[in-house]
Amino acid sequence: MNLNIKTTKDEEEIAVFVAAAINSKLAEGKRVLWFVTGGSSIKVQSKVADKINTKLPGRLVITLTDERFGAENHLDSNWYQLKHSGFEIDNVKIINFLTGESFTDTTKRLREVLKDELEKADYKIGNFGIGIDGHTAGILPFSDAVNSSELVCAYATPSFDRITITPKVITKLDEAIVFAMGEMKWPILEKLQKEFPIDEDPSQILKRIPLLTIFTDYKKE
Repeated sequence: MNLNIKTTKDEEEIAVFVAAAINSKLAEGKRVLWFVTGGSSIKVQSKVADKINTKLPGRLVITLTDERFGAENHLDSNWYQLKHSGFEIDNVKIINFLTGESFTDTTKRLREVLKDELEKADYKIGNFGIGIDGHTAGILPFSDAVNSSELVCAYATPSFDRITITPKVITKLDEAIVFAMGEMKWPILEKLQKEFPIDEDPSQILKRIPLLTIFTDYKKE
């Protein structure tokens, strides 16, 4: 498979690309479900938020790919860090992962809500990062999330209790845009261009999305 890899460090260029993908569907009057992510992708997504045209006729719904469970807006949460970086869009529907419910109740609610939103969406687009271990969203290698039959998987890790969308959701997306910057990410991008079991390399699941674009500073020798 030849991946659509765009080599750039220009966050503005990346933000324009992502916003254009969303705005074009909104301009067609479509209901767009946009999954945003945490980690090193936060800054560029805040730039994207500034470029979303909420006056277009379509409807935008935003939620996370994954979250670190805890109190609402706890300092380590992806949503808190996004908002703290300036991620803000008016007149859109936000599906919050953390609302003060228990771990179990949060997971149950998100499974129900995402099922409904995935069915109603005309276009489903996601932003993703890739870890040096091959994880994407909150899907860690050899974790319960890899082969989950649910839309949302919740499980414990040494650092955080995680709640994440699963490969079942990712394969329902129409488009994904991946951010993978830094030399430490280059080996995993080399690996992504080959075939590996998703248990070992969960990022392989991204290749099942019809339209996949990877922004990186990686340069093949």
